[in-house]
Amino acid sequence: MADAKPRRIRFNRYLGPWDAFRRWRRSRPFWGGLLTGLAGLEIFGTTQMSFSNLTLQLGPTGFLSWLIPVLLFTCGLLMWVTPQQRVLYAVVAVVAAVYSLIGVNLGGFLLGAVLGTIGSGLGFAWMPGRQPAGPAPSESAAADDGSDADGEPDPGTSTDDRPDGDRAAGPDQDAPAHDDTASEGPGAGNRPSRDG
Repeated sequence: MADAKPRRIRFNRYLGPWDAFRRWRRSRPFWGGLLTGLAGLEIFGTTQMSFSNLTLQLGPTGFLSWLIPVLLFTCGLLMWVTPQQRVLYAVVAVVAAVYSLIGVNLGGFLLGAVLGTIGSGLGFAWMPGRQPAGPAPSESAAADDGSDADGEPDPGTSTDDRPDGDRAAGPDQDAPAHDDTASEGPGAGNRPSRDG
């Protein structure tokens, strides 16, 4: 008898994490959150720039140059973490992105405002994946052979309507439905017959 050795299964160490990331990405508004977060980073980056000692921060003592980027980045992050509340975060993000046009360096030289608007729109429009409509495979198979989900024949379906292979094992279909000895009363089977 040959010694059965277990087969080694080749596991691609890069395939497992990539598939997990793809499943995670599809379960939330990934691109909306990414663009919204990038808008916050871009607007924050423009507030830290200076051209020959000219700082480009506007608003009351630069408060908006911190508030709007943090708000956009947080909304993008929260779209990933709690996608059920994506509509609220998308509305807050689009208001912050539009306000950044007048509050912070023309919305990060327009690029941050555009990224924030597109990202919040994607987050607002994202819908979770849905299961395909229709019965489950076990229910559809049970419905095809005329039985319910438990495998019992449907009371409204006669055995003659089902294919020959589906007929239940039981008395012969050609046998008479009526037995003469049973109609004579109790104990009729114990009496000797008159014919012989």
